[in-house]
Amino acid sequence: MAETPEGREKTEPATPRRLSEARQRGQVAKSIDVTTAVMIFIGGFITLLFINVLVKNLQGYFQQSISSSFFTNITDKEVIKIFLNSLFFLAQTILPLLGLIYFIVLVSEISQVGFHLATKKFTKGLNFRTLFNLLGGIKRIFFSGRAYFELVKSLIKLIILGWVVYSVLKKYIIWDLSLVEKPIWEIPQIMFTVTFELIAKVGAIYVLIAAADFLYQKYRYKEDLKMTKEEVKEEGRQSEGDPMVKSRIRGLMRQRVRKIILKNLQKRADVVVANPTHFAVALEYKPYKMNAPVVVAKGVDFLALKIREIAEENGIPVVEEPPLAQALYYSVDIDEEIPEFLFKAVAQVLAFVYYLKETKTSNA
Repeated sequence: MAETPEGREKTEPATPRRLSEARQRGQVAKSIDVTTAVMIFIGGFITLLFINVLVKNLQGYFQQSISSSFFTNITDKEVIKIFLNSLFFLAQTILPLLGLIYFIVLVSEISQVGFHLATKKFTKGLNFRTLFNLLGGIKRIFFSGRAYFELVKSLIKLIILGWVVYSVLKKYIIWDLSLVEKPIWEIPQIMFTVTFELIAKVGAIYVLIAAADFLYQKYRYKEDLKMTKEEVKEEGRQSEGDPMVKSRIRGLMRQRVRKIILKNLQKRADVVVANPTHFAVALEYKPYKMNAPVVVAKGVDFLALKIREIAEENGIPVVEEPPLAQALYYSVDIDEEIPEFLFKAVAQVLAFVYYLKETKTSNA
């Protein structure tokens, strides 16, 4: 089981944030053996497929060079010209093949980890103390568990591939010894047969090795990125915020909202519709100035009681209509007009409020 340098066990799987940061540092699950297998298997067969074209091009070039050499004056300029022509011919002949193989290798790399730029790989600079720590480097190379594992893995691969190559060459050993007696045009065919079988068998074995190593690298990657329980908690606090701080912020926001609501209530409310304890909604309506009544404040429980208290202190009528109070609370947000289906009920409340005001005025 993975451990920290302090000896704490890493038991928790890596969080998405930890995986994302590792990817940005260029730390991904990738097997070099997959790339090697692609180079051997696909690159080898592509080379064999194009070998006839390469040979014919080389033959044509050498024939032309030899035939033209009888009419060429050897000077410094001519030597440079011949060298540049040869270089251009080789580039024209070999580079397309190398480019195709490189493209296939690049696809094999991207298929393992996807395309992503490691933006944080060098952002922290180079750690020269680590780079030039000779004893630490020797310990990492020769005395670490992973180094021993890689050594054993390399020896196993060498033994398996060596045995495959030996078994193929052993079958054709008689042909190899008799090559000097065979016509020269038969030699390429024999070499092609031997090379084809070598690539096929070595490539097939290496594909199996690459598949096993890819699965191991995935497992090793997950193990290396595992976290302790303390690290998971700390990351949670960093990404989501400390629970106490979040609670404090929510409390301050609620206080601020309440102040705004209560301020609107004192300045704008004409009536408060409530049920006895749970809901309270303050409405504003200015005839001939507003199309419909507007909700200026609303609340439940404690805030509802506070709205009623401030309304009574400021002489704002409070009308107890529980169904209407609930409908207004759930249907309309603050500073929004009431919906059409509530017009009649609210109009009755406003009519009652205006009647109370007129009665109070006449009595006065």
